[in-house]
Amino acid sequence: MGDTDPEDDPRRGYALFFAVAKASLMGQAYLLTGDVEEARDLVQETLLRAWKSWSQVSGYEDPQSWARRVLHNLAVSRWRRQKVRELNRFAAGSEMTGSEVAGPDADHIDVVNALHRLPVHQQRALVLHDVVGMSVVEVAAELEAPEGTVRSWLSRGRTALAKDLGILPQPVTDERGSS
Repeated sequence: MGDTDPEDDPRRGYALFFAVAKASLMGQAYLLTGDVEEARDLVQETLLRAWKSWSQVSGYEDPQSWARRVLHNLAVSRWRRQKVRELNRFAAGSEMTGSEVAGPDADHIDVVNALHRLPVHQQRALVLHDVVGMSVVEVAAELEAPEGTVRSWLSRGRTALAKDLGILPQPVTDERGSS
């Protein structure tokens, strides 16, 4: 055998991280993209980057926070590249072609599109709080912003989404004890 402690095995630590982070990342990615396959690709890329950098990532206080940030950055980068491709196709006068694939329903597309029209800090706050399920305190720590600012972002983001979608906004509450 060896004289290494199984608790120090990086594969074991990564496996635990993977088991806990995957579902949460998938929910975040799906909301950001509106596409299951794209979300899977983003999660896979995020988890691969975590593995490649595990010696560093495992030393962070909250590796999941790192993964959520990487996933968000990957989603934004892909979204920007897609928009550039679409603009280039439009400018060239070509029609977009592709195989027909059943996509998300119209309501989901409306929510994703409305979310993309928000400022990035409001998008991230809403996804982390309302989708990932983080408290206001946790979101503030992750986004390195005061709690009051996060509450403001949540309130403004929800108000803008509600107006854009034609629904009544919900008050900002934190199920973990503070509002």
